[in-house]
Amino acid sequence: MKYIHVRLLILALLFAKAGISQIHYQPYSYEQYQRNMGQLYADSLTHTAVKPFVGTNIDPRHTITQRDTTRSWGHRKLFQEHLIEVAKDDHTFYLDFMPDFIVGAERGTNSKTLWTNTRGAQAGLSVNNKFSLFVSFYENQARYASFIDSTALGIGNLPGQGFSKNLNTGKYDWMNATANISYHFADALQVSVAYDKLHIGEGYRSTLISDNPYNFSHARLSGKVGRWQYHSIWAYMNDLRNPRIADAQDPFSDRLGNGVKYGAFQYVDYLAGEKVSLGLFHSLIWAQNNQGTGGKANGGLGLNVKYQPWKKYIFYGQLYADDISKFGFGSSDNHRTAFQLGGKTYDLFDVENLNVTVEYNQAAPYTYQHPNNRINYTSNGEALAHPRGANFREALGIATYRWNRWEVYGQAMYARYGLDPTDSDNVGVDLFKEDVTEDGFHIGQGNLNNLFYHELRFSYVMNPKYNLRWELGLIDRRNKNTVTGDYQHAMIFTFGLRSSFRTFQREY
Repeated sequence: MKYIHVRLLILALLFAKAGISQIHYQPYSYEQYQRNMGQLYADSLTHTAVKPFVGTNIDPRHTITQRDTTRSWGHRKLFQEHLIEVAKDDHTFYLDFMPDFIVGAERGTNSKTLWTNTRGAQAGLSVNNKFSLFVSFYENQARYASFIDSTALGIGNLPGQGFSKNLNTGKYDWMNATANISYHFADALQVSVAYDKLHIGEGYRSTLISDNPYNFSHARLSGKVGRWQYHSIWAYMNDLRNPRIADAQDPFSDRLGNGVKYGAFQYVDYLAGEKVSLGLFHSLIWAQNNQGTGGKANGGLGLNVKYQPWKKYIFYGQLYADDISKFGFGSSDNHRTAFQLGGKTYDLFDVENLNVTVEYNQAAPYTYQHPNNRINYTSNGEALAHPRGANFREALGIATYRWNRWEVYGQAMYARYGLDPTDSDNVGVDLFKEDVTEDGFHIGQGNLNNLFYHELRFSYVMNPKYNLRWELGLIDRRNKNTVTGDYQHAMIFTFGLRSSFRTFQREY
């Protein structure tokens, strides 16, 4: 399975010859989906929790100006159209070149130059409201900020982006690939096979399953019956921390490489009224040749709620327990519970395209851990839910505004979390640790850290079809360990020509 993403891309291209559909795949990023809140959260309540969308919900390639067919071919391709596009009554196709060229600098505790050199492509195909295909591929080289370097070394790969060469040098060289094939049999049954990310919930974060880890292979069966919608997701995931071990009784052991783990995620959403939707979530993680302690599988239960009392205002929440016997709140017992509360609105103060999100997340110590780390709640060495793992509290706010082709993105975040004082300690933050070493269970135990993260970006969108834009960015990150006194400050400036709908969370 080492090259499963390449095989999936080849399969997608071969299968595309058989048929394609007018339903379309919409690459997920929180920022891009928020641009379409007016469509997504209209007067009538709909199912919006499971992303990315495959259907007719929205098209994130928003139209800024009307297409002008009188302009030259070069002008239309640069500002209005896909590089290659075909639009017929029974099928559509597009192909784009996706550059991401950035230069920048980090100042503060560490000083270094930053750059990103990405060349990519994406293609989409659809026919007759039955079949859709999306593929993308990116070849990347980059030098990132120091706090990303330390995170990459900790998890063994670039956070959210996959395995990279030269991890120890900080001069990264890696590739990204995404593929999604979907067939719509009927409203009650839609099947997708993908090498992609998932996100369940209305928030920027998710305590159930989020777009934090890098892509993993999965099949999704979904459908809608009356007020009910279901999703059954079956995943194949890498485990970097538990490489395969040669076994004379195992004919596949000579392949070695990363360990293998599996996930089954079930989500059922119910429109309980004109203003409320309720979703129930169940997760199950197990591993190949698992002989570890603590059982053969790791299960969890979750709840997702959306409440829309007025037009343009959406409130949401999540609750997750990775062990129902440890469900609860408070720090006197081992309560392994995570939850989220948030609200968002669009066209705030009747200002068109002014969108705001406010959100709070927390996870008690040891949530998402397991006595056998082969079946913890991770994929590819990264948390499947919140990128912080557990043992944290977090509050964040996001505001976006678009005027014609100009866009502004602003974010502020504060997190309070605990770290292990030594490698042998386990205060509940590192999801790969197995033995609990603390008697207490309060959030922030261990070495308490305070993290402040602020980000501001200004963009001029040249072509909304593939999000080609000139972008100027500023990040201010301050982290203090209140026990050791260690203080890290990073001021990051970037400028570049960017495209794509990818999102890589960096607020850790």
